[in-house]
Amino acid sequence: MPAITCASNVLLPGSPITSPTTSTTAGTSDSTVTTLSSEMAALSISTCIKTLIVDDNVITARLLSKILTKEFGHDTTCTISGKDALLKLSRETFDIIFMDIDMPELSGIETTLLIHAKNSNVLEQNRHIPIIAYTTNPCEDRFFEAGMTGWVGKPAKQMMVRQELERVYREARPSPSSSSPSSSSSSTSSRPC
Repeated sequence: MPAITCASNVLLPGSPITSPTTSTTAGTSDSTVTTLSSEMAALSISTCIKTLIVDDNVITARLLSKILTKEFGHDTTCTISGKDALLKLSRETFDIIFMDIDMPELSGIETTLLIHAKNSNVLEQNRHIPIIAYTTNPCEDRFFEAGMTGWVGKPAKQMMVRQELERVYREARPSPSSSSPSSSSSSTSSRPC
C-alpha cells in the first residue's frame, strides 16, 4: 500500500509540540500549551507525524490510516508484515507505530521485541518511539511487557484513537514532577487496560 502524504506543515504560535522527524525552529516552553486537547490540536496541525501502520489486514490498515490522516494530519505508511516493518524501520525514521498483534511469520509482539533489540538493523531513533498495539484482541499485559506503550482495538474508531494518542503523547512528554526518582518509574495505572 503506498504511503499517504501529509501536506500540512503550519506552525501554531507557541506550540511546544514537534515531531522528531520534522525540524522546527520554535523554541517555546511546555507551559504554553496547558491542556491535552490543545496538545493534540497543535500536534495534528503543526507537524506531520510520520506513522507506521503494521497490519496484515489491508482493510483495517486503511481504516486506521484514514482516521490518522484526516483527523490528525499524520503522514501514514502501511506495511503488511513484521518483516516489512523492520525493513522500513531500518531505512527511514517514524514518530509512532501502530502494530497488529496476530500476523503470519512475525507476530506484533515478536516484531516489537526485534525493534527494541540492540542487535537489530532498526535505526536507533526508531527504537524509542511509541508502539501502540492495534488488534482485535483485548488489551493484555503481554503487549506492555514486550515494550508497547498503548492499545487500540479493531476496527479503529476516531475517539478511541484520539484518547490513546493523547495518553501516549502525555506520557512521552516529561512533566515537571517527573524529576524525582520515584515518579520516573514505569506505572501500569495509566495503561488503557
